Amino acid sequence: MKRNTLLFCLFAFFPILAAFAQVSADPLDFFYTDLSVWETSGIVGHLPPARPYPLPVVKNILQQVMERGDREQRYIARSHYRRLFGKAVLPGTQAELATDMPGGRRQMAGSLSLDANLFLSDLVTAGASIDAWMINKLPMEEILPASTASTRDIVPDNAKLGPFYMLPSFNSSLSVGTDRNWFTMGLMRGSYGPFADNGIIVGSQALHSGQFNYTVYRENWSYTSALYSITANDGFGVEYRSGGIPHFPEKYLSVHSFEYAPFDWLSVSLLEAVMWGDRFEPLYMLPTTPYMISQSVSGLNDNSFLGGMFTVKPLRSLKVDGVLYADDLSFNDMIRFNFDTKWRLAGQLGASYAPRKTGIFARAGLDYTMVTPFMYSHKNGDEISLDAPNYQNYMHFGQNFGAALEPNSDRVNLSVKLRPLEGVDVDIVGTLIRHGNIYEDIPEKWIREYITAGEDLYITDGGILSSSGTKSSGHLYNYTTPFLAQDTLQYIWQTGFTITCRLPVLKTGGHMVFRLGYRFELNINEGIRSQVYRYDSAAAAAREADPTNEDWKAVAESQRAEWLDNATGRAFNNYISAGFEYWF
Repeated sequence: MKRNTLLFCLFAFFPILAAFAQVSADPLDFFYTDLSVWETSGIVGHLPPARPYPLPVVKNILQQVMERGDREQRYIARSHYRRLFGKAVLPGTQAELATDMPGGRRQMAGSLSLDANLFLSDLVTAGASIDAWMINKLPMEEILPASTASTRDIVPDNAKLGPFYMLPSFNSSLSVGTDRNWFTMGLMRGSYGPFADNGIIVGSQALHSGQFNYTVYRENWSYTSALYSITANDGFGVEYRSGGIPHFPEKYLSVHSFEYAPFDWLSVSLLEAVMWGDRFEPLYMLPTTPYMISQSVSGLNDNSFLGGMFTVKPLRSLKVDGVLYADDLSFNDMIRFNFDTKWRLAGQLGASYAPRKTGIFARAGLDYTMVTPFMYSHKNGDEISLDAPNYQNYMHFGQNFGAALEPNSDRVNLSVKLRPLEGVDVDIVGTLIRHGNIYEDIPEKWIREYITAGEDLYITDGGILSSSGTKSSGHLYNYTTPFLAQDTLQYIWQTGFTITCRLPVLKTGGHMVFRLGYRFELNINEGIRSQVYRYDSAAAAAREADPTNEDWKAVAESQRAEWLDNATGRAFNNYISAGFEYWF
């Protein structure tokens, strides 16, 4: 079997090579890909929501699989165990090639890497991943399908050698505790909730951040408190500013949740979160005090969230997960059963199936994600100017820290994992994303505001930088939620596959990874992501001279017609990537 796997990998991947390796406790590590299979099949039970897990927890999970799994499941778990715990320090190298058609762009990357997984004592463990990258495209320029992000934790710099940027990547974590109680701190990517990939609370696709995570984990309950130290941006964003995006420190997201699992087949969680900045607030560090109470007592005006999570296993090998995450709701309307009201929320619902016995079919999952208008796009109090740093929206270093979706969007995702050979995964995906620009059909009161109120106050592209707040017209759609109710919607259809081969290097205790990926994408009406209405100095001057002047209406009609003319259209894209990594 191993000989067949080796021949398959060499035949399939020799023409083009690429890949990316991760530290053992990183949420992008392929340990978590296998963990999703083990959780769904029931080999592994309830786990806390905040990832990455420290090494003692990873070790305990692998021991469970080696005890309860079948032959191939035990083999995969032993492979992870050797990789993570066989050698404390693992040097390696990585390479990547990617291209798109019809764009014809080329992406090349390579690195020298070092991974470390250290048990410093019975209670103290550490992990680190150090990469020295040479790459010809910066993260925001990488060749990627829509609504996906770079897997590399690098930031722009002017260190170049010919066409290649020379940039470092560093991730680290230090954990104190056992597999039942632990405190973890580090600079790394995060993931929070039952959806390990692209979750709506903290998504693993976002750039790494500072993390401080405390967890108490028991058989039928767990408590988690996580603090993320992230980076603020102003309100312009990369598309509207030349010379890069300004960054501002002292922005934080604090999340805590309590999970109760009364039965093996059911767990429910309540969670709270708060986004704030420009200061550090010790009140949000209190582990058992609700954030709403802290805000009420202290007069704080930060951006708070409420949510709930659940996991149900109605049948063996079948798992159903759900998350609801709310920024702002109209309580008075809700108790009157008036559902045509303000809903600033994100939600996920998904079902997955993984047979307990290993075969060619490993796992299938279907999930739905929604983000309503103005979710994630909060502003600091009454601050309107785009020049000011925004400490309350859900952005970190220019990206959404939650789901990789804009407000007023939803996504259906189907994934199938096949294992035709030992050590070979074939992942097949199909995705539909819909998005609407909330400004396409809005009342005249706000149109006048956007055109005449002033320059550098508003962005009307319908993305995360578009806030509902205005200078003098009140909040847009504060009493209703036209979720995907616009006449012109963007549709993104994606399908493709990724083939991954993982092979041990027996002489050195290392491993090799081969990858080959393809995505087809049909992008319809991508132009709706541009601004519908913009400030017009002539209309503003006429309005200031005569408050009854309505020249702005002709300007508005012209701007909307121009936007609509550029909004429609379709584009076909093909993305091919391949990779290789070797760890000694």
